[in-house]
Amino acid sequence: MSDKFRPDRRAAGVSLRAAAAAISVPRAANSAECTGDAAKTFAALPDWTGIWMGRGNVFDQSRGVVSVNSNPDVRDYPPYKPEWERAYRDFLDTVIKPEKFVDPLTVGYPGGIMRMMTPARGLQFVLRPEQVWIIYERPDVRYIYTDGRPFPPKDELWPTFEGYSVGHWEGDTLAIETRSIRGGIPIDRTGAALSDEAHIFERIRKVDDRTLQSEITIDDPVAFTGPWKAVRRYTKRQEKYPRMENVSSLENQRNPLVNGQTGILLDADASSPYPDEIRRFAVPRFPFPKR
Repeated sequence: MSDKFRPDRRAAGVSLRAAAAAISVPRAANSAECTGDAAKTFAALPDWTGIWMGRGNVFDQSRGVVSVNSNPDVRDYPPYKPEWERAYRDFLDTVIKPEKFVDPLTVGYPGGIMRMMTPARGLQFVLRPEQVWIIYERPDVRYIYTDGRPFPPKDELWPTFEGYSVGHWEGDTLAIETRSIRGGIPIDRTGAALSDEAHIFERIRKVDDRTLQSEITIDDPVAFTGPWKAVRRYTKRQEKYPRMENVSSLENQRNPLVNGQTGILLDADASSPYPDEIRRFAVPRFPFPKR
């Protein structure tokens, strides 16, 4: 992990003595059940209860664009390398502009790490000192480990839609680094995607009672000429009884049946998890390196 995302040992030491923070339950009720160090550690966690609605997608917020309709190319610009830029431009011209785009979300595939952070029905956060859970509309949870652990060795990781996230608290800011994501997953409805070598850094904090803000930096040595930064904001839903509904999704299949036995695939095609009839209308044929 880079120096700027190295956990604060003092905060990690305190966190190991803590009790859990339950989702959407008044903090006062939980605090009353805690005593001593556990109560102090719980009280130090920020209050992110409720359901939070993301505004726009990662491109919309990166340079203040309010709606894709105000941008003639339906995008704000990540720093693609020339070959990736050519593939993306061709996709905009041949698929997006003629309105042939097939969104993998609409046919049951997971949205991937970037799109899961702005689902239509919002996000909920469970804050525990050793983990943060981000729950969204599909029956999945994003796990962020804040117990001071390092990333597993590279040979123990395989690319997944959500990747592997490690984080730590800097006061009321949650700093996260995510690795081992699947490449070729559209991060918006223009087909833009990352490679499986991308590292995603997020800094999430509450700026006022109704607003969370996430500062995002993406390093992708395969696809980008340099780091790409964006800002995403979330607004708290004002409801007496907020709730989210689960929507079924197609699982990331890594355990196929072969000759009646379950196997494991760790080296899936990094260019796209979709069959070709979906892929050609969902994401450009980016120049992924041969494995």
